[in-house]
Amino acid sequence: MITGLNPTTMLPFTARVSTSLQPGISARAASNAASSASASAKVTFGSQTPEIAAVYSLSPKALSASVALQHNASLTGLMQSVSGGSVSAFANLGSALLGTLNDSREDITQALSGVGMGTEGAPRDAAVALSIVTQSGSTVSLIMTQQREGLAIEMKTQGEALSDDEAAAVANLSGALEKTLNGLGQQPPQLDLLGLTHFDRNVLKSIDLKTDLRNSESTLQSLNFHADDKTRSVAYEDGEFSLEMSSDLSHPTLTGSASQPQSALSAWDDKFDKARRAGQGNRDQMAVLKSVFHALNSDTANETAAISGSRAIRLGDNGTSPLSGLHDFSLSLTQAKKAGNPARGEEADRFTYSASQTTEESMGSNGSKSVKQTTHSLLSAAWHEALDPSIPLALNEMKSSQNYSYHLLDNDEENSTTLNYSDRGQLANVSQNEQVNNRETVKKYVLGERVDQTVTPEAYSRSKQLALLKTL
Repeated sequence: MITGLNPTTMLPFTARVSTSLQPGISARAASNAASSASASAKVTFGSQTPEIAAVYSLSPKALSASVALQHNASLTGLMQSVSGGSVSAFANLGSALLGTLNDSREDITQALSGVGMGTEGAPRDAAVALSIVTQSGSTVSLIMTQQREGLAIEMKTQGEALSDDEAAAVANLSGALEKTLNGLGQQPPQLDLLGLTHFDRNVLKSIDLKTDLRNSESTLQSLNFHADDKTRSVAYEDGEFSLEMSSDLSHPTLTGSASQPQSALSAWDDKFDKARRAGQGNRDQMAVLKSVFHALNSDTANETAAISGSRAIRLGDNGTSPLSGLHDFSLSLTQAKKAGNPARGEEADRFTYSASQTTEESMGSNGSKSVKQTTHSLLSAAWHEALDPSIPLALNEMKSSQNYSYHLLDNDEENSTTLNYSDRGQLANVSQNEQVNNRETVKKYVLGERVDQTVTPEAYSRSKQLALLKTL
């Protein structure tokens, strides 16, 4: 069972999912999402995007043969130091390219081709596409690609020339880009996206980063990141797991005090850890989910001050609210299935976790108002365990190895908090509803024969209400 975020209080923190539809989440959770999802929140997941395809179409050989290219000696040195096999190879080069905007606004196109480029034995192609749109409407695009024939880079500005403030704001993202690309090359991979979410919204409008690492036609690793003043979204996939997450920033007045989000993030970290332990999930993969979750729900100091000064929903003198204080979000983590038992191909080891938070406001005919925040989490997992913990599990096709238990876990939990206001705008009452529908099945095998099967269901629903109008 995955317990609530804070069971010791009457009104625990609840969390909220983005208004975009979230893949991997059940129909009941999906129905909570708003039907008019922002187009900017949509991400292409697990396939090559048009932007990445355009990067790969940039031919290093053709560019190298062009006499019109003006080679920058320092950039050439960085390009020569790039080694294939990972998107992280572009980290220093991409950072340096953005940094040049502090001194120059000129477009840059450069290529290297010939022996030594790419990787031998198992050639891998890599591509990075970064697009930054300013509030004035100009677009800075940076693309980098390494292919068997060489390396190509291009940075250009479309629209009006960048002002000094715009150039500085874009250049300031150089460190954030470097951290993100370096993280993709780590083992296990890391998604360090916090810096890319903390851009100057007074100057910059949006950021899109797409990366791709492939062997022939097969994508080995892909990242698709988007951030603007309304939404943030991430899609990531490699051979071990896939992750999707989005956060809706369009309703800041539904958040609480500045300290509330930190408490809610900590509570969600505990919830993620409990889900991982319950379903025997991968620790490193869950660490990636937690890192992205913090990045997508992190506000800059200016944003926090704006929220704190707004008409945010609060209760009491300490400014706390029964709402989570987080932006609405959706997330889904899926571990690649693994054949856990050669003798029974249908018994795969798997782990899938999804969660969402939605917040809805509704008005009554008499001028009353209600705000409802709903959290939904789903866990579906399966794994093998040895009957004797002191003997390592080593399943093969021989009956003598087939002594184990196979666990199937399906947890479905939903929490909602509703704030009801009178027609005078006074908070009349706060109610909480919790629904749990969990089920674990354990099949026990001895010498390949099933000798026992137990099913442990857990289903309940409970409600609480706190009247506040008289105290106000």
